[in-house]
Amino acid sequence: MVEIIGGLLIIAGSQVTQVNQEAETTFLVAQNGNDAWSGRLAEPNDDKTDGPFATLARARDTVRQIKESGLKKSITVMVRSGKYYLEDTLVLSAADSGTQDSPITYTAYPGEKPILSGGRKVSGWKPYKDKILQCELKEAKGGKWKFRQLFFNGQRQIRARYPNFDHENPLYGGWAFPEGPAYEGSFTAFKYKPGTFTRHWEKPAEAEVYILHPWGPTTIMPLKTMDYENRVITMVNGVKDFNIAPWYIPTPIGANYRFYVENVIEELDQPGEWCLDTEDGKLYFWPPTESIEDAAIVAPVLSCLIDLRGASWINISGFTFTETEGGDNMHRGGHEGYGAMFPAPGRKYCGEAVHMRGAEHCCLEKNHFYAVGGNGIYLEDDNARNLIQHNEISHAGACGVVLIGSKYFHPVPHHPVYNQVEYNHIHHCGVFDKYVAGIFLGVSDGNVIGHNLIERMPHHAINLGNSGFGRNIVEYNEIHHTCLETYDNTAINMWMEDPQDRCERGAERSGHIIRFNFITDTRGCVIDKEGNLVPDKENAHGIYLDNFASNCLVYGNIIVRCNAIGIVVNGGKNNIIENNIIVDCRYSLRTWSPAMYWASQMGDFMTGNRYCRNIFYRSHSNFDGHLFLLHHWTDRTLGQSDYNLFFNAATGEYNVHLERDGLKIFPIAEWQKMGYDTHSVIADPMFVDLEHNDYRLKSESPAFKLGFQPIDVAKIGTGKTASERREIK
Repeated sequence: MVEIIGGLLIIAGSQVTQVNQEAETTFLVAQNGNDAWSGRLAEPNDDKTDGPFATLARARDTVRQIKESGLKKSITVMVRSGKYYLEDTLVLSAADSGTQDSPITYTAYPGEKPILSGGRKVSGWKPYKDKILQCELKEAKGGKWKFRQLFFNGQRQIRARYPNFDHENPLYGGWAFPEGPAYEGSFTAFKYKPGTFTRHWEKPAEAEVYILHPWGPTTIMPLKTMDYENRVITMVNGVKDFNIAPWYIPTPIGANYRFYVENVIEELDQPGEWCLDTEDGKLYFWPPTESIEDAAIVAPVLSCLIDLRGASWINISGFTFTETEGGDNMHRGGHEGYGAMFPAPGRKYCGEAVHMRGAEHCCLEKNHFYAVGGNGIYLEDDNARNLIQHNEISHAGACGVVLIGSKYFHPVPHHPVYNQVEYNHIHHCGVFDKYVAGIFLGVSDGNVIGHNLIERMPHHAINLGNSGFGRNIVEYNEIHHTCLETYDNTAINMWMEDPQDRCERGAERSGHIIRFNFITDTRGCVIDKEGNLVPDKENAHGIYLDNFASNCLVYGNIIVRCNAIGIVVNGGKNNIIENNIIVDCRYSLRTWSPAMYWASQMGDFMTGNRYCRNIFYRSHSNFDGHLFLLHHWTDRTLGQSDYNLFFNAATGEYNVHLERDGLKIFPIAEWQKMGYDTHSVIADPMFVDLEHNDYRLKSESPAFKLGFQPIDVAKIGTGKTASERREIK
């Protein structure tokens, strides 16, 4: 028997674990509990007259009642192992808050792993055809309950689709390619290539078309008609492009897009596939195992599991969040600062596992966010001094963590400030929406994004979103294998936050601090002339100060093996690029002022940038040989470029690519005659072990004579070794 006595957790009369200072401040929740009980015991008593609560909602209400009675002690709610299917979002408001001295904690029972699910079990399965099963879903008939995910024993299954999902090549296989729009001016219909579809579908209107723009914006759109004779798919609505004010406009589907069609019963031809017929209210599924007798088959219902609304001093730790509903947009409406991620009107928001608005001093710690339909954690508007640390966020439908606010839609600016997102492991997100980031910040200020491990992302690792509002700090993050499925992207990115009419040449720009990050293997993905998906060698960068981002400090970063450029400065001024190590990128550094129509009003805005005490290194000859790319350059673009170290171990070429009154490519020596890099040297930086990614410098490195400061690589990342983390494939 397990019970709470005098603040101690008593297990079988022998093992004693300290739980809290006073027994009356601890409650328990268990799957074999009862909301009519006291919640004081960790398991039911022998008479089954008392024991733990059954639901978190009951525990929350009890905590609220105790607080209202005047108790000012810390209160802890412990949740035992098992899967809890929430009927409604657990809302924690100001009435549920703690204080600095007496916080409220919701946590896993010691040594146990509770799971919070936003789904509902589906039962009543009957044979349909071969190994395919079917069940009646009355709520789904007529589209009242629609979902894009189905889970089998906690694992996300695949909607029946054509082409089939390619398990051997999940990123670049399993795609079909359009020829182009069905006719000139068409935004809703496109023509597919001959031989693409081999089966005719009885109910094409049940299908959805998943379309991926080469830059990353994703559209999942209901199919309207299928014209097999003319090879034309017509969708209910069109695809929308971005980067053109007011961000989204209808756009035709070109040959550089890729797509597949899903939720088609005729394409249900593999184990683990399923589809939903909303016309008849039936769900079809080919289970991955022979028997489903003890299996949990779950479809999502909730789009949010916990909502912190005006709450403070609440700690949430030790839970797994999973099986939430998804949607179309990755962001909520009513804000700005999204840039190209601006939500398209009329489409459903995807939701998040944990939503925070008006929250202060709350902590999300040591949780696992797995296979949620939308974002993992979403801080909306005025959230202050919250701590998000030591969580794992994986296989989310959209972003890992989002912090976003507004300065135009409220009389007083509402935005996240002074929050910390640290020591988290974020990977394999963007399952449904590819134009995402591991961590995204919109209009926000004073937040610290540090010591995270972010890997295996389709687009950005960290997107600072707003280049003209607030100063956030991005430091000591380990980032690798990002930008895997899109092009024109980067590991750490920022852009102008407002549409054209709000981009003012004289606007103040606070500038972000990006320091001591380790970035490797930024890939990119494009469709080549033969129609194959290949790595992008033009637009996959390490750090990108885009769209006039200014007054930024980029210091002490190590950037390795970016398929395109190590650091890009696009149109901004007074940026300091200093003490960085850039190794084996196609180009080390690019400075350009775009001659695009929406940038014309900026004139000669780009001035005063400084590039000093950096190491630019190349170990082999598979590059163009240009260290600097300078587009639309003037004599005022650079305030200083000096005390840098250059080394090309393969060819000895150190060229500058300058575009001003035509294209010029010339060696560093000529660049020095122009007054730049006069104190810079060409020498081996003497890395400790280049072959094994050890970019520390030996004590005799010539970089130190130029003023280069050692980078403490031991501080970078989460501090965990690979063996301490889950195996990542």
